[in-house]
Amino acid sequence: MLHPMSQEKAVSSQVVWQSSSLRVLTTRLHPGTDLKQALAKLAESSLSGCIVTCTGSLSHAVMRLAGARSILDQAGPFEILSLSGTLSPEGVHLHMSLSDAAGNCLGGHLMDGSIIATTAELVVGVTPELSFSRPHDPATGYAELAIEPA
Repeated sequence: MLHPMSQEKAVSSQVVWQSSSLRVLTTRLHPGTDLKQALAKLAESSLSGCIVTCTGSLSHAVMRLAGARSILDQAGPFEILSLSGTLSPEGVHLHMSLSDAAGNCLGGHLMDGSIIATTAELVVGVTPELSFSRPHDPATGYAELAIEPA
């Protein structure tokens, strides 16, 4: 059952949708695969959802760091500590944290060019009752998440 939550639970004067079902999709991505491109391709098939978990490694990482316009583009190896975000047919918004061989951590906005080293084991939550899109938001200047009933 899908319904908007009461106005007391509204966020930024937007309706908060509640879905009673969540489908789980699992996959393993192989060495040499671009992580962001693979997730964008998965979402192109009208998939609206979120990353539940991701475990794996990268041979190369490309991320936009917090508040920066510059891009971190660095050879690994890296362990994927976390990956979170939303997927929609219009695009994905993903943040990732990594550790390097010395155990140092870094994180940011996942960009094209982050290449899987050995594996990326993914669990994706799919929301069949909700449809995600990413229209341009003039207030932020970015394509931001919009949620509608499916």
